[in-house]
Amino acid sequence: MKKIDSFLTEVATILSSEQIRSDPDSILFHAQDWSQVLTPNASAILFPTSTDEVSKIVKSASRHQIPIVPSGGRTGLSGGAVATNGEVVLSLTGLNFIGPIHEGALTLRAGAGAITEAVHKFCEPQGLTWPVDFASKGSSTVGGNIATNAGGIRVIRYGNTRNWVLGLTLVTMDGTIHTFNSELEKNNTGYDLRQLMIGSEGTLGIITEATLKLAPIPHETQVLLFSLKGFPELIEFFNACRKNFPELSAFECMDHESLESVTEHFRVPFPMATKGTVYALMEVENTSIPSLEARLEKIMEAGLILDAVIAQNGREKKSLWKYREGVAESILHGSSVHQEDVSVPVAMLPEFYSTIQKRYQEALPGWSVYFFGHIGDGNLHIFIKKPENMSLTEFQKHARNSDHELFQILKRYNGSVSAEHGIGILKRHALHFTRSEPELEIMKGIKKTFDPNGLLNPGKIFS
Repeated sequence: MKKIDSFLTEVATILSSEQIRSDPDSILFHAQDWSQVLTPNASAILFPTSTDEVSKIVKSASRHQIPIVPSGGRTGLSGGAVATNGEVVLSLTGLNFIGPIHEGALTLRAGAGAITEAVHKFCEPQGLTWPVDFASKGSSTVGGNIATNAGGIRVIRYGNTRNWVLGLTLVTMDGTIHTFNSELEKNNTGYDLRQLMIGSEGTLGIITEATLKLAPIPHETQVLLFSLKGFPELIEFFNACRKNFPELSAFECMDHESLESVTEHFRVPFPMATKGTVYALMEVENTSIPSLEARLEKIMEAGLILDAVIAQNGREKKSLWKYREGVAESILHGSSVHQEDVSVPVAMLPEFYSTIQKRYQEALPGWSVYFFGHIGDGNLHIFIKKPENMSLTEFQKHARNSDHELFQILKRYNGSVSAEHGIGILKRHALHFTRSEPELEIMKGIKKTFDPNGLLNPGKIFS
């Protein structure tokens, strides 16, 4: 207690009183992420507004041996931004500046606390966008996106966040301010430390600013929703679309239970007349509806599609996207849910899906299990809802046992136990299913180099 008091006394000379909070409501809100599984337990929440303030805070924390948990929009689902053991949370939401845009370089400077959707809106008048997009864009932050190498709905066309970051400013635990790669498009001078930091989950350094790469907004997009008989038909349909639509920017899926959950939660009508077992939402860039329909006609001759809806205007496009983007919220609302975020090589998806679907039916008969995700990049989300008559403790025990079998299957298919949300705390026990022992030793060595005292986001990634 004496250490934390001395630290906070020193911090009070760096930050104003409004930038330091320790009340229960602030701790409950800022020391937790969307997983809502772990109990938040922070000593204080700090709100710096500049890289210099971050540097001074962590330098002091290092002297006093105070563990620090970096925090942004807290939209992760792996416990990566949760403080569970009296750590001090460093909220970067105050570093929320955006701009200016360099129109020749197609770059934008942004603070770690800038909201993803705010970046999109800032760029839009210039006909540009930062093509990192997902359902949580209204809450997620640039720093969090970079720290977790976020994926999202358009990875199939634009790739993950790491493809759209030119340079980083970050602070290591000794308070040193680093600039990695500046704004260089080309820089072939040894190890790329910028890329090392992207996806490191705040365990190596605290990202405070970034230079983002921008892309032109597509002149036109078409959004379609399809119902299909089953998953094999879905994959066959996807393969045909990938071949016939090089402009494909998104290909999402959800099973019938997921779509039904959305319609019930948001009280919206079912989007099509003929229901299927699985549904695909497709987005195609820079293609007119007549051109789209002409190419689709040939694909539809194969009899894979039960029904289809094509959005005719902007309002309908948003409406169709809402069916997909609202899945997680609709399932999580008012329920205890166990979540998995896995991926396998796209070529192995049909066999993998068939295997795990059968396993869940056998292992958890009568349970509500939802499958949805980003089929175009091999990423599936699996949400398991707690049965009403089961205690939370018993539910979590069953879910953990179920996970172990799932991860063993993933290993057979060369898959990943975390496609999008990182390892955090909740996936630490499963990391060895995806990473070999030599890889883990290298990763631990890197952690030791950047954070020798283990004070930065402790307990995340490694046990």
